[in-house]
Amino acid sequence: MINKITIDGRTIDSTLVFERTDGDDLVYQTAVLDYFRDEEKIPLSKLAKYYLNENLNFLCGSGTSVAIGGKTINKDENPFEEILTELNSIKEPKEYIGQLIKFFESDELLEKKFDKINQEHLYYLNNKDDVASATIIKEYLDKALKIFVDKYVPFPIDYVVDKLSIHELFINKIISRKETLNRPKVFTPNYDLAFENACEKIGVSYNNGFRGVHMRKFDPDTFHNETYIKQDSGDKGKRIATYLNIYKLHGSISWQYAESINDLYNLKEIQVSDTSKKTEFSFDSLMIYPIQTKKSYSLDLPYSELFRNFSKCLTETQNTLVAIGYSFIDEHINDIIRTGLYNPNLTLIVHSYGLIDDKSPLFLQTLKSRSVSDNRIIIFEGELVGDFTNVVKHLIPLNSFIPPKETIIDTLKELTK
Repeated sequence: MINKITIDGRTIDSTLVFERTDGDDLVYQTAVLDYFRDEEKIPLSKLAKYYLNENLNFLCGSGTSVAIGGKTINKDENPFEEILTELNSIKEPKEYIGQLIKFFESDELLEKKFDKINQEHLYYLNNKDDVASATIIKEYLDKALKIFVDKYVPFPIDYVVDKLSIHELFINKIISRKETLNRPKVFTPNYDLAFENACEKIGVSYNNGFRGVHMRKFDPDTFHNETYIKQDSGDKGKRIATYLNIYKLHGSISWQYAESINDLYNLKEIQVSDTSKKTEFSFDSLMIYPIQTKKSYSLDLPYSELFRNFSKCLTETQNTLVAIGYSFIDEHINDIIRTGLYNPNLTLIVHSYGLIDDKSPLFLQTLKSRSVSDNRIIIFEGELVGDFTNVVKHLIPLNSFIPPKETIIDTLKELTK
């Protein structure tokens, strides 16, 4: 398994040589464990200091949902056979029907398919002033988007019971930082509720930008709230350190438009329990679906508030941003990272599941090239060092990174007191 790590301007060949065969899972797991413990292949001691920066932020893409049964939208598959059957059965089809068939049959990424269909809709609506045709095209786009949610976005009923262990470990690790450091922040374009469910399952308080109990309304000011435990003495209460801010950059399956709220955002959060089924929900929410023109949507409320918070976080001092499971194909997110790198105090750690080559997104290629001369950019490439499960278990040093020598010295000091 070919893996590469670029750190301190030097690329390390971190390949694991192992011929895996049936029935040798235990041997393989042992080999992987030894691999991650090898300092020459995995420079964990160099990595640890960046997790102890005053500000620690995570960008968690769709790759982090694979552990709970989610699928990334970049696989070579076509989930739209049902729509194609319907389109091909139309007698005397108009020109745009042929275009839709062409788009749905293409082997391009889903994001590009949606983008072209959306452009076709806008062409008939604005350029040809053909509202009837534009409406039909939009109906097929909506059908495709609902198929996307059904096939690619897991619901709590699918994973809460037995598939959340890695997310739970992730949360436990990142909240284990010293209380004197700022709380870590999680930014994610994912629509599922894995991080929220993991927090609730292990009893960690979190804030996702909503306020209220029975009527939960979006209020970005809540991201700046502090929570304290009341003390018996007259001193100021103790701040709850195990508290997490989760920013859903593209919305969530739990978001719904609610005009009755009558405020700036008209956005409420509904409960999606671990027994709720997808068939019980309407997906007419404010999610930014995976079309490339979504960059313009990210400028609207409430998304502008979330992206403003993301941008602001990257300007802070002693700062680390860790990107896991993120494809680097969202230009509006890339723009913020690109601007954030103007901050000399920002360190960017990228975990890429695939090796970076000329087929990779251009911005990711740029980061790889820049990492050779810019020590603030650290890149992990490959199936082992780019996998969310391995990153959480072996590469996030928090809660487990204690150099053995220092542990022995501290123990001896305690014994001599």
